Amino acid sequence: MQTRTETITTPSGPMGVHVVRPDGDGPFPAVVFFHHGPGLDDGSKQTMARIAEWGYCVVTHDRYHRAEPWYTVQSRSDDEMKKMLGLVLGTTEDQVAEDLGALLAWLPSDPAARGSAMGCIGYCIGARSVLCTLRDRGELFRAGVGLHPSFCTTDDPDSPHLAVPSYTGSLYIAFGSADQMQPASANTALIDATNALHKGEVEIHEGADHGFGVLGPSYHEPAGTRSYERAKAVFDRELKG
Repeated sequence: MQTRTETITTPSGPMGVHVVRPDGDGPFPAVVFFHHGPGLDDGSKQTMARIAEWGYCVVTHDRYHRAEPWYTVQSRSDDEMKKMLGLVLGTTEDQVAEDLGALLAWLPSDPAARGSAMGCIGYCIGARSVLCTLRDRGELFRAGVGLHPSFCTTDDPDSPHLAVPSYTGSLYIAFGSADQMQPASANTALIDATNALHKGEVEIHEGADHGFGVLGPSYHEPAGTRSYERAKAVFDRELKG
């Protein structure tokens, strides 16, 4: 396994990029990893490696680079939680799209990343980015996975769930039954739209809480194992088939 971190140029300044890929020359199918609200912490990096072991070049970028390089939550204090929420809500979809564009412009410089169909996986707020990416770049991103999604079903006219019926690729979404932060019950429209897709699937994992898919304190072994089995199947079907 090979890992590296670089800094690339974006219209909004320098942005960190973290890459995990298998050994060998490749090229490997590329998967964009949208990290969760607490930032690209150690658990997220370990999770990237888990996906790379399937034979993928997994790349993520620093969602909060406009505020500070590679911010991660340092504690569960009220002040730290307030700071994190401010970063989550203060990073707009236009900014996410701009950063993704910069990442995609840079990616061909890595010979290990195959330039054809790509996948994406996101956690928490990152799952919202997955839905928006499939909406805006569905011709390139043929597979999407969203685990414990946040802010994906809203009353806004541009709520990400509204575009799901237009997807032509594969989409897998998973919730935890114990998630009170972003419960499945608040995402009925997203669940129904995903299940109605030809290649869509939603699962609600019994006993799993928010954050169940990231290796670390909130990781839920049965939910995580099942979710990654399905994620691998989705990626393999669309990116290796």
